[in-house]
Amino acid sequence: MTLFRTIVVMVGGLLLMLTVVILRAETTRLHYEVSQCEHRADECRQRLREAELELARLRNPMLIRQKVKDTVDEFVGEKPEKSEKPAKPVRDTPKKRSRP
Repeated sequence: MTLFRTIVVMVGGLLLMLTVVILRAETTRLHYEVSQCEHRADECRQRLREAELELARLRNPMLIRQKVKDTVDEFVGEKPEKSEKPAKPVRDTPKKRSRP
């Protein structure tokens, strides 16, 4: 081989190795960015789940009734008392009919 061919082969090999290093560095950087995006997406999914749970808790009918009752009591000016069961109305006992 001549000196010129040897130099061309060596320069070609160096360019090839430099290209490989640059591509690996770029691939590593892109993998890092992708992992950062996935981490942010996981955080957003977690916040979404927490918000959905909070909405489900706020939609609880018993909680809504209690809040309405507290608000009405506050509006009327009464202090909320312990929730007591309402007294059952007394049923009239049917009178026995006498036979004629």
